Amino acid sequence: MRANTARFTTVVFLLSILLLAPFGSVAGRSVHQTNTVDLFPDGSFSQPSEWSLGAFTSFSEDPATYTEAMVADQRMTMVHHRPQNLDSMTFWAQSTPTESNNSLGMPDGSISWSTGPVIELTSFNAFGSTQYQILAVDVVVAFSVPGPLYQDSVRFSINYGGQYESLVTFSNTQSSLAYLSNPWSSNVSELTEWTWESLQSSILTLDYVSVGSTDDTRLEVDAVGMRVTMRTPWYGGEYGSAQAEFSGHSMPVMALDLEKGNSNNMALSDCGLQSSVSGTSGAWTSEIIATPPQQRIGRVHYSLDNESQDDVLLEYAFSSDGMSFSDFAAMDEHMLLPDQAYTQLRFTTTDACISDITVDVNDPTLSLQGRIFGDVDGLDPVYSRWLLFVNDELVTNEAVALNPSLSHSFPVGQFMDAGDTSLKVELKSWFTWDSLGNESTTALEITSMSVTGGYDIEWDEDPECIPVGDQSLTEDGGGRILPFLYRCTDDRTVSEDLVVSFTNSNPELVTVDLTQGDIRISLQPEASGQATILTTVVDSSGNTWSETFITNVATVDDTPVLQEFQSLIPVELAVSTVLPFDYSDVDSTGLTASTNRSWASIDVFNKTITVVPPTPGFTSVLVSLCDQNSCHERIMDLEVLSLPDLVVEEIDVGSEEIRAGDILSIRVFVRNIGQAEASMISVRCEVDSQLIDYDTIPVLQPGSVAYVTFDWQVPEDSGQKQLRAVIDRGSEISEGIEDNNEAQIAIAIEASPASEDSASGSDGVSEGMFWGLTVVALLAIVGAFVFLTPPKIKKLQ
Repeated sequence: MRANTARFTTVVFLLSILLLAPFGSVAGRSVHQTNTVDLFPDGSFSQPSEWSLGAFTSFSEDPATYTEAMVADQRMTMVHHRPQNLDSMTFWAQSTPTESNNSLGMPDGSISWSTGPVIELTSFNAFGSTQYQILAVDVVVAFSVPGPLYQDSVRFSINYGGQYESLVTFSNTQSSLAYLSNPWSSNVSELTEWTWESLQSSILTLDYVSVGSTDDTRLEVDAVGMRVTMRTPWYGGEYGSAQAEFSGHSMPVMALDLEKGNSNNMALSDCGLQSSVSGTSGAWTSEIIATPPQQRIGRVHYSLDNESQDDVLLEYAFSSDGMSFSDFAAMDEHMLLPDQAYTQLRFTTTDACISDITVDVNDPTLSLQGRIFGDVDGLDPVYSRWLLFVNDELVTNEAVALNPSLSHSFPVGQFMDAGDTSLKVELKSWFTWDSLGNESTTALEITSMSVTGGYDIEWDEDPECIPVGDQSLTEDGGGRILPFLYRCTDDRTVSEDLVVSFTNSNPELVTVDLTQGDIRISLQPEASGQATILTTVVDSSGNTWSETFITNVATVDDTPVLQEFQSLIPVELAVSTVLPFDYSDVDSTGLTASTNRSWASIDVFNKTITVVPPTPGFTSVLVSLCDQNSCHERIMDLEVLSLPDLVVEEIDVGSEEIRAGDILSIRVFVRNIGQAEASMISVRCEVDSQLIDYDTIPVLQPGSVAYVTFDWQVPEDSGQKQLRAVIDRGSEISEGIEDNNEAQIAIAIEASPASEDSASGSDGVSEGMFWGLTVVALLAIVGAFVFLTPPKIKKLQ
């Protein structure tokens, strides 16, 4: 029953170790420290080379004319500058007071000529343009003078609003004047504050002034016009673009495994999670989501195979310990979850197919600061926008409107993918104008841009050790030293500072400890079986590595062990002598024993050896003790002696009655029943333990009898007395048997008759009188001695 109980205890211990510490297991790393990571350091604009910049016309990739994107002075700026929109149009004369009809309209090669009469042209009709502001006015004349002017001259003048002004005079030319294909012009903007009315009614006079009787040449006029420079409406669109991508750190996003969790009428198909039975509602509950250490759970995001079929009901539950969860509550997608250590999500849908689900950490947020300054004259408020993209996904679309303090924050976790290690941010600003032609400058300036939510956990990893593995040992053999500690490593603790402990399921079999960095397994004596050893290694932060190994100790059938005999054992010749001995055998019970002497036998159970040596002298006996497999032998040395054996054969007090006061003669008979003579045999006689007398028998041969006689004065009191005889009281004689040297008898003392007392009083002296007379005589002798002694010698002065 005890063995079964021990076996059950061992099994329970082993099972508990296997459940708590799997073979070669670790307990889990711990957090050393956590750090905040800037997921977009390019947003400081300290490195302009990290940014890709561009400016283009809308709806094409042609370079922009009025828009520029730049990163400088730790800021990003998109500047849109439009000058005034100027249009030049020539309005040709439509009437002539001088009937110079060939000079009307635009140049066509038909000319009017003159060698003296003036040519006048007017009615510069500007229909359709009179609503625009006049900025500049030029007189344009398509004419020619075929020959040089020696004496004659050609003079142009203008009459406007009742005012007359000479424009130019050509004279003394050395060659012809040819302005038919490339008309001559003269700026007259400063003459007056031109109005469309004054401009259209102006009269331009071209006069050939002839001197003398002959003309040098003639004036040929094809057309005369007023070229007006004016501000006109216009429209267009351009955009600036700035893009940067940061790589090198994982995004704070966790992807949920759709193959895990609990499904209720939901199954994983090619498109994702969807209802198992079409047209019915199904639900899927995620595994427990653990918030990373010292971080905050963020928002939930999911994607559908067909976004038009979004009928997903999203619910959440939370827990602080991962065991007790709150009831599920409905939530919207992208809602910020409660800041709890553990979260579960449940998705319910009928028609949708959920392709992926992510949960971000720390609510990743893109924040930017800046301003929009300048003016927005002529910008279309609907189509002038600035757009922000993360990973090519639109984050926001904002109007380009003057704002001296631009500050925005946008959650961007939904635009990140689990496992990504890069983040791309792009800003585009569209400047779309529908302007009256005025000059305008608008600038979008971003002074900082950051993406929060990044984190880095520095783990204190568990120690790592090379397992020692199971060990096989042999009972009664040596233990084992296993190199261990120098085969352990840890990221923050040196091997010498690691703490090693052991849990031993069977300390009665083996002991385990650490010595000088090595595991020492020591065997307990005479023990075999199995022990389960749990080795635990702990670093300075409490992280652990553990290994469970089995130590088997094989059983060895031990040889029985005879205890050592006395160096020389005296025994008596031909006398049966029982000698005790001792042995041990931890393994066997069915032992047998034998000797090499026929006169020596062994009782294994009672642990005795009986010898009857036949010859005197020194001899030896080989004693063998055997189990089923082996024997152990020892030699027992004997000294075989021929010894006397003295016994009190008889105490003889006669056959007469013993009366008080008698002198009793006591004879003690001593016989030597041994095999050697005995000498100087002391015989002592006692009555009621009081010595009567003792005597000595000089020699007593084997088989002989001798006696000694003691006289005893019987005391006066009557009654029963014990008379005892003791031989060799001091054990001075070696005998075969030492405990047969005594004998005793009981005697009865009878009282003396009264008549005998009287007669003895008249005829003799009684005992009392005898002792009285003896005392008187001694006193007399002392007195005589004192009397006869000479006086004391005195010293003379």
